[in-house]
Amino acid sequence: MTVRDERLRLADRSRDITVRSARPVPLDPPRNAGELPRYLRALRRLADADDLAAAYAGCTLARDVAAREGDQAGLATVYSQRSSVARRLGELPAALRDAEAAAALPPLPPGAAALLTSRRVAVHLDRGEIERAEQLMSDAELPDEPEYLLLRYVRGRLHLEAGRPGEALADLYRCGERLAVRGSDHPAVLPWRSAAAEVLAQLGAGEAAERLLGEEIALTRRHGLASALGRALRVQGRVTGGTAAAEEAVRVLHGTPRRFELATALVDLGALLNAARRRPQARRILRDGLELAQKCGSPALVERAQQLVRGRTNR
Repeated sequence: MTVRDERLRLADRSRDITVRSARPVPLDPPRNAGELPRYLRALRRLADADDLAAAYAGCTLARDVAAREGDQAGLATVYSQRSSVARRLGELPAALRDAEAAAALPPLPPGAAALLTSRRVAVHLDRGEIERAEQLMSDAELPDEPEYLLLRYVRGRLHLEAGRPGEALADLYRCGERLAVRGSDHPAVLPWRSAAAEVLAQLGAGEAAERLLGEEIALTRRHGLASALGRALRVQGRVTGGTAAAEEAVRVLHGTPRRFELATALVDLGALLNAARRRPQARRILRDGLELAQKCGSPALVERAQQLVRGRTNR
């Protein structure tokens, strides 16, 4: 399915994106701006169930309604939400365009503004743009309130990528504490365990990292999305150095719409196969990962895959 990515009064067909496994949006479209909040909540449920093609198409319908009605706040909310869906689809340039479009509109209320900041930072992290993520995060307020939890998780990821493991663990463990208090501690809400496990592994606390990963994998196997399981297995392979978990991650993610997560899993598996001296197989896997990383629009993942193909690194 092709979905046009248009700005108010500016249509640019060269920016169309294609999403797989398309089906009609299973919701009545909003008739006016007043129906947008209800419609967007329903679209969030679709996205959280990995029905990303329908969620993206629905966001585009909502954008058209907000633009027609001149609802600037609604338009900012729609762009923010569509950015999140595009990122999950692995359409990182489209996700960044929508996030920036939302940021260019009049400011959202504090909670919605924090959600938009978290989405902008997450896209930059996926693209490897750490300095830009740092700039956005430096201006963000982070009260200890439920609506800021995603922003705290994203800041924990940023600390990890920027080489601040202590600060990363503090944010990620705080996410776990707050989720437990709310009775919603599940990887489908925030996968803080696998993120913290990567930090612990870097610090040499392998047993603690594996324990957290074991908990997350068990939770996702019992009642979770395939994409959440695939992510946890990918991190397990990275942390333990085992190809079995990494290979299962690739198999699981092949059946999901999460293309960037699959690209990362392919590159991680290629790195592990290189380290295991299974180089012909590693090259095949890495070429697949490189091609998908290029399609997703992540310069950092492309560079890492290229270095692995050349044999310059095994990580």
